Amino acid sequence: MRALLQDLRYGMRMVRRQPAFSAIVVATLALAIGANTVIFSFTNILLVRPLPLKETSRLGWLFAIEPHRGGTRGSFSIPELVDYRKAAGSFESIGATSRASVILTGRGDARRLAASRVSANLIDVWGLRLQSGRTFSASADAPGAAGEAILSHHYWQHELNADPATVGQTLTLNGRPFTVVGVLAPDIEIGNLSEIDVWIPLTLSENAARDERTLRLIGRLRPGVSVPQASAEVRQIAERLARDYPKTNEGWTARVAPTREAMTGTDTWVVLSLLSVVVGFVLLLACANVANLVLSRMAGRRRELAVRSALGASRARVIRQMLTENTVYGVCGGIVGLGLAFAGLETIRAVAYEPFFRLVQIDRNVLAFTALLALATPLLFAILPALQSTRTDVNDALKDGVRMAGGNRAARSRSVLIVTQLALAVMLLVLATLLIQALRNLTNAPLGIDATRIVTARLELPVWRYGDDHARADYFERMIERVKALPAVKDAGITSRLPIIDGEPATDLIIEGRAVARAQDRPWAVTATVSNGYFASAGIPTIAGHVFTLEDRPGRIATAVVNKELARRHWSSPANAIGSRVVVADARGAASPVQIIGVVGDVLRSDREAVNPQLYFSSQQRPEQSAALVVRTADPAAAAPDVRAAIRSIDPDVPVYELRPMQEALDDDNSSSRVLGGLFGAFALVALVLAASGLYAVVSYATAQRVKEIGVRVALGALPGDISRMMLRQTAFLVAIGVVLGLAGGRALAAGASTLLFRVSPSDPATYAGVAATLAAVALLASYVPVRRATSIDPVTALRLD
Repeated sequence: MRALLQDLRYGMRMVRRQPAFSAIVVATLALAIGANTVIFSFTNILLVRPLPLKETSRLGWLFAIEPHRGGTRGSFSIPELVDYRKAAGSFESIGATSRASVILTGRGDARRLAASRVSANLIDVWGLRLQSGRTFSASADAPGAAGEAILSHHYWQHELNADPATVGQTLTLNGRPFTVVGVLAPDIEIGNLSEIDVWIPLTLSENAARDERTLRLIGRLRPGVSVPQASAEVRQIAERLARDYPKTNEGWTARVAPTREAMTGTDTWVVLSLLSVVVGFVLLLACANVANLVLSRMAGRRRELAVRSALGASRARVIRQMLTENTVYGVCGGIVGLGLAFAGLETIRAVAYEPFFRLVQIDRNVLAFTALLALATPLLFAILPALQSTRTDVNDALKDGVRMAGGNRAARSRSVLIVTQLALAVMLLVLATLLIQALRNLTNAPLGIDATRIVTARLELPVWRYGDDHARADYFERMIERVKALPAVKDAGITSRLPIIDGEPATDLIIEGRAVARAQDRPWAVTATVSNGYFASAGIPTIAGHVFTLEDRPGRIATAVVNKELARRHWSSPANAIGSRVVVADARGAASPVQIIGVVGDVLRSDREAVNPQLYFSSQQRPEQSAALVVRTADPAAAAPDVRAAIRSIDPDVPVYELRPMQEALDDDNSSSRVLGGLFGAFALVALVLAASGLYAVVSYATAQRVKEIGVRVALGALPGDISRMMLRQTAFLVAIGVVLGLAGGRALAAGASTLLFRVSPSDPATYAGVAATLAAVALLASYVPVRRATSIDPVTALRLD
C-alpha cells in the first residue's frame, strides 16, 4: 500500500511537471470517457435502471399483428380483451390501457388533461406504488360504475399544491363527477407515462365493436410460464378468433413481448448497439493516441527507468509504477469527462422533444460506470508503452550516445497504433456520413403539405354540451368562420389528426362491384375527418374532381376524398376513381357507403418513409369530438394569440392546447433523429481530430528520431523536395493501410445500420470516396508541419548530435 501511494504521489508530480503533455492526455481521455458516459446514460435507462413495475420478468405485453401493413404492435378491442382473459391460461390477470384526454371543469377555466383509461386491475397488474389512497375498486370499469380517478404525482404536486386532502375530493371530468381515490408515486413517471395527468377506468361495454381496436393489453404471467410459452398460447387464441369472427379478425394474429422490448421502439436496439460500438471505437482511438504519446515520452525516460532497474527494481515493479502513474491521467480524464457528459446531456435535453431524453441523467449507475472507465483506460493506453520500455537493455540505456534499445520495436508499435487510429476514424466517418445523409433525406423529403405558413391548435369539445353530430358540426363551422375572419389568416380548416405527426388508424374498405375472397386481401386506407378548408390550409393539391364544400352536409349523399395512392392502387388513375363508391364503417361500426368526389395529393406517413392509402371524410357529415385546427397565415407565431382568442370567443369551455406553428411540431417530431445525427457526427469529428493529432505526433517523433540522418542526407546534397518525399512516403503508406481497413470496416458497420439509412445505400460510392479523400487531406495537413521542419534542418547542427 505504501508503494502504491508513493507511485501515486510521483504520478501527480509528473502531471504538474509536464502541464502541456498532461493537458493533451487528459483532454483526449475526457472526450472519450465523456462520450461513453453519455451513451451509457441511455443504456442505463433501457437496461440497467430498475423499472417501477413489480416483477417485470413476469409481465407479458400483448400485441396484435395487423394483416394489412404487417404492424407488430397493434391494439385490441374490448371484446378481444374479454376473450383473452377467458382463454389465456398463461396469465394470472390481463389489464388494458388506452390514451385519451378529458376536460376538467369547475376549477376555473376549462382545461384539457392527458388521461389514461385503464381497466380496474391495471394498477395491480403493473404493481404500481401509490403515494396515498388506494387503487381502483374491482368493479370500477363496469358499465354504470361510479367515477373514480387516480392522479399522477406531478399533477397532484404542481396543480393541486400537493394537498394531502386531495384524496376523497371530486373532479368534474367530461361533465361527470370522479372521486379521487389515490395519487401515484412519482417513480412511475417515465417516458410517455410522465405526460399523463389522471388515470380513470375505461368502461368495458358489452356492446363495444370488435374491430374498434384502441387498447394495449398487459398481463401478469403465472409462475413458471415464460414469454415464448405465453406468446404461443396467445397466437393460438388469435387464430381461433379469426375462425370465429372472420369479418373482423381474419388475418389478425397476436404475440407477447417482454417488458424491455415493449417499452422501446423497433429500431432502438439497433441505434443503441451502433452508438455503443461508435463510442467504443472513440475510446480505443483515444487510448491509441495516448499510448503513442506515452511511448514518445518513454524515450525521454529511458535512463530513469534503466537506473531503477539497475538499483534492483523488478520488471513487474516498474510496470506497476508506470500503470499507477498513468492512472492519475485516467482519473483526471474521468472527472473532466463527467463534466463534458453532463453538459452534453443538458444540450440533448434542450433540443430533444421526446420524453425519453428527459429521463437520461447522471445517477449512481452512471457515476460508477465513469469511475470504472477512468480506472480501466490506463490499462488500455499504458500497458503497451510499459511493456515496451521495460525491454530496454540496462547497459545500453546507461551509455551516453546510445539510442533507445528496441527502437525498431517502438517504431513498429507506433505504426500499428496509428494505423488502428486511422482505420477507426474512417469507419466512424463512413457511418456518420451515411447517417447524416439519411437524416438530411428524412428532413428534406417532400411531405405532401406546406408547413411553413401554418399554425395548428388542438381542441376537445365537451361531450356533455356537444354530444350529437349537429352540435359538433355547428360549432366547428362557426369556429372556422371566426378564425378565417382574422386579418392575418388566409384559410383555415380542421382535421381529426395532424398529418405526419399523429397516428394513422386504418380501416377496411369494400369497393362496390368488386368481390374479395380473403379478408387479408381487402382494400384498406388510413382515415381522417376534415373540413372543406383543410386541403387549402395544409397546402395539399387537388389532383382530380373537387374537395368538400359546405354542401356536403348531413342528409345529403355521403362523400369522401381519396389520395393519389389509393386511387392508383384500385382505380389505376385519379380520374377513374371519381364517382366510385366504397363501403366503410362509420363511427358507430355500421357499414356506410360513401361516394368519391375528389382525389388529392399524397402525404407521407408518420415515419416519413412511404405513403399510405388515405380516405378523407367530411367533418360536416362525420364530426369528431376532438380536432386539430390548421390555419394558413403569413406569420404563424404572431397569429397564434389571435387564433386562440377567436376560438375562445365561440365557447370558453372548449380547451385549446398545443397551439404552435406546424413546422415547430414537425421539428419536435423529428428531434430524436436530429439528436442521433448530431451524436454520430460529433463522435466522428472527435475521431478525426484524434486520428489527425495522433498522426502529427507520430510524424513529429519520427522526424526527431531521424534528425542526424536527415542532416547527413542534406550534407550529401539532398534537396528539400527529396526530404519531403522521403518523410511523406512512410506516412502515405500508413494512411493507405488505415484507409483501406477503415473502408472495409465502415462497410460492415453500414450494413448493420441499413434499417436506419433512409434512402441511402450502405455502399454509397460517393460517401466512401469522400471519406477517403477527407482523411488523406487531413493526414497531409497533420504531416505538413513536421515535414516542413525536417526540410529546414541545419546539417551542421544535426551532425553535432550524440
